[in-house]
Amino acid sequence: MSGDATLDDTTAGLHEVALDEAPPIRSRATPRADSPTPLDGHVGDADGRAGGIGIDADATEAGQAAEGADADASIRADATRTDEGMNSDGGFEAVSLGDEQAEDHSPTIQENGDDPHRSSTPPSPASPAHTPPSTPPPHSPSVVSTAPTTTIDPSSSHNVSTPPETAETDAKGAGEAEAKVVTPAATPQKKPVSTRKQTVMQKVVSMTRQRTLPPKSKEEEEKHLEQLAEMLAASREAEKRRRSEAEARSALRATALATAFPVWEKSILPNWRVVLHDDAQGRRLRDLWWDGTMPVRWRGRLWAMCIGNGLAVGKNELSKASERVRALREAGKFEEVERAAKEDVERVLPALKLFQEGRVMHEDLMEVLLAWSVHEKVTPRYVPGLAFPAALLILNMSPSEAFVCLVNLVQKSFLRSFYSGDPDEVEAYYRVFDTLLADYMPRVYANFSAQVVRPSLYLFPWLSTLYTAFLPLDLATRIFDVFLLEGDSFVFRVAIVILQILEPRLFNPNLDELSAVFEGTDKGAVGVVRREKGLLTADGGSIEERDGGIRVEVEDVYSEMGATEDRVFKLLRQLDWKEETFARLVERELPEVGV
Repeated sequence: MSGDATLDDTTAGLHEVALDEAPPIRSRATPRADSPTPLDGHVGDADGRAGGIGIDADATEAGQAAEGADADASIRADATRTDEGMNSDGGFEAVSLGDEQAEDHSPTIQENGDDPHRSSTPPSPASPAHTPPSTPPPHSPSVVSTAPTTTIDPSSSHNVSTPPETAETDAKGAGEAEAKVVTPAATPQKKPVSTRKQTVMQKVVSMTRQRTLPPKSKEEEEKHLEQLAEMLAASREAEKRRRSEAEARSALRATALATAFPVWEKSILPNWRVVLHDDAQGRRLRDLWWDGTMPVRWRGRLWAMCIGNGLAVGKNELSKASERVRALREAGKFEEVERAAKEDVERVLPALKLFQEGRVMHEDLMEVLLAWSVHEKVTPRYVPGLAFPAALLILNMSPSEAFVCLVNLVQKSFLRSFYSGDPDEVEAYYRVFDTLLADYMPRVYANFSAQVVRPSLYLFPWLSTLYTAFLPLDLATRIFDVFLLEGDSFVFRVAIVILQILEPRLFNPNLDELSAVFEGTDKGAVGVVRREKGLLTADGGSIEERDGGIRVEVEDVYSEMGATEDRVFKLLRQLDWKEETFARLVERELPEVGV
């Protein structure tokens, strides 16, 4: 009896120690009647200690599928699993003892990765003692958190963080249990990422300085990039403004042509010499002629009337000259002349693609040129440049009419001296022009004299082709219109104006570069034209040879250098030209020519 009493006392003492040291836990099989039944969720107890309740994966799925069913059946099923003392993953589960109601429960993470309905719900704040907590909302499936799990040891004040895959609950004794609390980690805030990230090369290499020079500072680089953006924007605005101005000029020109057409038809075409009258009507019609409003349909007829036929060339003269050409060709005495003519024709208005070999007007132009080379000449000869005025005539009249006009035009104008092959007459015209240049542009004349820049470098190519080889076709045609009206002096006046336009480029001490300006091959102007036509490659080269026809023409370069139709004729009107001075100079240098 005494042994049994001692054993009972010892057991009672152990029981009291267990009750004092271990937290009160309770099985969900016997909840308090006045407390709501937790549905697979967890709340903390009143004194802040966490109690762990295992959530079986199968039970969770059953709870999701049978939501709203009788809660007692779910509690009894959970209690049966709890009495077995094991979790679904094989670990011990803490169960409740005594009559105290656990008022807070914390969730545990299911370790089964195959369960899509597992969830991690953060613990709700601890409720005051004896205060029933509100019923949590039904459990909803969510993706398991990958944040570390914090395990709280009741006997220690330190928290131990372990990955969720390795967090386990260890049983230290029959009356001792560890609570496992899951604290979901907040999703880290992502910084906005720019969609235009700088490459490594852009971070190191300056975008506004050559790579062979020392790099700029970051502040200087940013400043220059901003300035570059401003310049590009200004360039786009300037280009837009130029296009608008060009469209406005085109509209004004179309209106002027439509307005002038009936005047040409009624007042000038019946008697073109009325333009030469020194009265109000004559001056008004003369201004109309200068304005470039001559109708295209009447241009050939007006040109023929202005040139006239003082040599009385018959209409069948072209066919007679062509017969002689065939005879000389058969005799083998015409190869050199024919070769020179073909070379000249290849240079004529290449942008039009009308006169080169194989084109539609090639045969007509060659027939007129070869006929001129044998007309009233003992020995056939051809002079370079003749193909250009001949091409202008053929564009506006038939080949037979063009031949008559060409023969008379060459004979009655300065072209006779330029095509005659007599160097003395050509030099006489050079002296005339040098005198005019000294009067109108003394600085340029002094510079040309110091560098020995002769008029043969620029004046002969301009005048022998009547500027058709250098200026745009519309401008060259308008110059030809006024030349037929005003005479030889007008082409020398045009030469002075073009030199005024090119004046900033005429003081280059390098004679080769100066020649490139006159020839229309100036590198700077050519580069601008290539850029505007989209012919530049990434390495600064040109794609003219591969672009299927788009190329930089001499007329494009002259236009880029400022020789546009509007500017040329504006300067021509502003030029204080004295016709008497030109006539006196020609009479002095070429007394047998006269004007």
